[in-house]
Amino acid sequence: MKKIFYILSVVVIFVGCKPAEPTTENTANTKRYAIGKGGGFTGAYTEYILEENGKVYKYDFNYDREVFIKNLEKSDLIYFLNRIEELGLEGIEINQPGNMSYYIDVRTGKTSINKITWGANLFYPPNELVDFHKELFNKLAETE
Repeated sequence: MKKIFYILSVVVIFVGCKPAEPTTENTANTKRYAIGKGGGFTGAYTEYILEENGKVYKYDFNYDREVFIKNLEKSDLIYFLNRIEELGLEGIEINQPGNMSYYIDVRTGKTSINKITWGANLFYPPNELVDFHKELFNKLAETE
């Protein structure tokens, strides 16, 4: 009886402790939008990645991998893609990092097309960009 209990316990532990799987799909030609913030005393960053197909990933800086969180709802996806187009993120040139930095990185696959970074004390980015960053970051963070 003890052997059966021991075997079942081991099986349950191994089956129940499945680690998060890194991305394995081919995203070489997919348009992606990485949105993040961080720095400061700890130097820690948090980054979420939204693909045009609605998949949301969180970047794991410790293990240099992207971990799938879930799919964004279609209405939210359409809203954010329209806002990205309205703002023209691919054409904005801002590189003003600070102690605490905020960024939006437009990518094709894993290749950066345009990275918008701000946070310097004496630099004031456009309010619509700051508001968009905050709105998208919060929406992606709530998917966890």
